[in-house]
Amino acid sequence: MNLKSKRISLKASGFILLAFFLLSAVSAQEITQIKPLNSPYDEQNPVFSPNGELFFTIGFHPDNSGGPTDFGDIWYSKKDGNGAWYKPQRVADLSTTGNDVLIGFSDALTALVYHSGQNGKKQGIHQYSRFGNSWNYLRPLEMGNFKNNGTYFSGRLSSDSNTLVMSMASFGSFGNEDIYVSFKQSESVWTSPLNLGPQINTYAQEHTPYLSDDLKTLYYSSNSKDSRKGKDIFYSQRIGTDWNKWTNPLPLNYTNSQGSEMSYMKFPGNDGNALFTSTQNSEGFGDFFMVKFQTIEPLAQEEVTIPTLPKAIVQEQILPNNETLAIVGKMDSVKTNTEAIKPIIPTILADTVARIAEITPEETPVKPSISKPIQRREMVKVLDAQTKNPIVHKIEISNERGIKKVMPSQEQLWSELEDSQWVNFTVSSKGYLPQLLDKTSWMEAEGNEILLKPAVAGTAIILENIQFNRGTSDFADAKSIQVLDDFVLFLKENPSIKIRLEGHTDNAGDPSLNKDLSMKRASKIRAYLTINGIEFERVRTSGWGGTRPIADNNTEEGRTINRRVEMLIEN
Repeated sequence: MNLKSKRISLKASGFILLAFFLLSAVSAQEITQIKPLNSPYDEQNPVFSPNGELFFTIGFHPDNSGGPTDFGDIWYSKKDGNGAWYKPQRVADLSTTGNDVLIGFSDALTALVYHSGQNGKKQGIHQYSRFGNSWNYLRPLEMGNFKNNGTYFSGRLSSDSNTLVMSMASFGSFGNEDIYVSFKQSESVWTSPLNLGPQINTYAQEHTPYLSDDLKTLYYSSNSKDSRKGKDIFYSQRIGTDWNKWTNPLPLNYTNSQGSEMSYMKFPGNDGNALFTSTQNSEGFGDFFMVKFQTIEPLAQEEVTIPTLPKAIVQEQILPNNETLAIVGKMDSVKTNTEAIKPIIPTILADTVARIAEITPEETPVKPSISKPIQRREMVKVLDAQTKNPIVHKIEISNERGIKKVMPSQEQLWSELEDSQWVNFTVSSKGYLPQLLDKTSWMEAEGNEILLKPAVAGTAIILENIQFNRGTSDFADAKSIQVLDDFVLFLKENPSIKIRLEGHTDNAGDPSLNKDLSMKRASKIRAYLTINGIEFERVRTSGWGGTRPIADNNTEEGRTINRRVEMLIEN
């Protein structure tokens, strides 16, 4: 039997168990196999792009760069107009002869990809930039002491693009693969991977981590339970702000079977479903399934005061400088003096009771309840910049993670401002250029006017809120992406409008390099617009380098102003 037919046989042998898996779920939970995405080979680590494409790794596929022994190339699929998935296609630009895993998108045009170290790309995570249907290599990420000591890797980027959770065998691993976290310092610099600790990681394997949007709940797979089953999907909630304090992991409802379940993650948007992979035996190959996403309620305060520690022992050691060092050891691997440990908890409780007894009513006066008067807010007038006439408009608020909400009225908006998460405000009207304000600017506009420019030929604006990292065409922050999303919507609502994007730099450095950089920045914006549905022909670009300054290049403030992209509406 050849390798391919053997793998097909392995998957076919699981059909009876598959039937058991589907029938054993609660009847109200429909589990659907996504057949167009599945193959006789191993589907792993799905990740959605910002525009809804699904990227994932397929292991041991004969069409992989390294053939049927290749641990994984990157493939992708997207839906047609009727919502059906196309047949997956291999992404050659992102694949090597080793193990390749796409872990997320820092923006719609920038992907982060793990390579195991083949084809001249060192082991680690690398940046790629999308241009049309191609991917251009940018650079490796600097991640301190990043090192994968095994062949397996999985990981995902958080929804705000600032936190990366990954599974690998590395420094400080408790067993085989453990889950680690790394934090973004700049566009290409991240912190050294931090082990999430013994509450999450065990002597066994922890794979395919996925963080909820609020970064509080971790979904992952593990085979640590004492059974003959494969991996199950678990969840745990982060306690406080620390990344090594977690609640006792619990299995997810509905998803787990006698096979191995991995790669759990939420579908983008609001359809409420989750994607995961399942095998029919622990040595088999994964297929994609869909099930209702299990949202975990936030922890109540009383649930987070004293975490349970079933997998570790915590002892305190007094250092010479009287500081306290917490030593955490695995139950399975550390010999402990149980008689010495027993007094710890009673002592802590006794100290706590004593401190509570010392508090007297005089020390904790009760403040009288004072009802807060309702403050009437003055409305912001939104006017045509030329005629000064009021115009019908829409106001959309968003937080730092890009979550948006359209306000039905300004009265509703002012009440929403009591929630501090809302930091950006977009004022828009059909036929006018949208305007983005931060919270301070919106508060200052109370009782005043906001002027929107009509979207007519010859109108030009500076895209002030789109920032690039110095010397590159990489978007610097999430706010830049929000501005671009606003312009995507503007161009879709005004389909007859054509624009020109003009890139500019300061006059420092080589003039020819500056001109090239200014063109790349304008082209990067056009690429973002076109990948989100704007026709390529509607957006023209030009790069002027430092030849058209609008401020004094002899000051840092002036040079900052001169580094800009302008948008001009054409006939």
